Amino acid sequence: MPNVNQRSSNAQPITLHSALVQRCQATALLGEAVIRYQVSRSSGDRIHLLALASMANTLGALTAEDAEVIETTLAKPAQQHTGASA
Repeated sequence: MPNVNQRSSNAQPITLHSALVQRCQATALLGEAVIRYQVSRSSGDRIHLLALASMANTLGALTAEDAEVIETTLAKPAQQHTGASA
């Protein structure tokens, strides 16, 4: 991964555009939430994924491809936890 603060030939620091940083952060958070929901299928993880997707969509950080992955993931219902019996 390239260093974000590399120096160019004119000695000015090179930084990522803030929108790109926000998009990368949104992708990382959504990716984590998708994986967590795929593993657990819990209601809490489903709600968390829905909330993150809604926020990312509102902020304009959710691409059509991201939305399709989330929609496909959420098409499988959450498991109802009835509690463990001894």
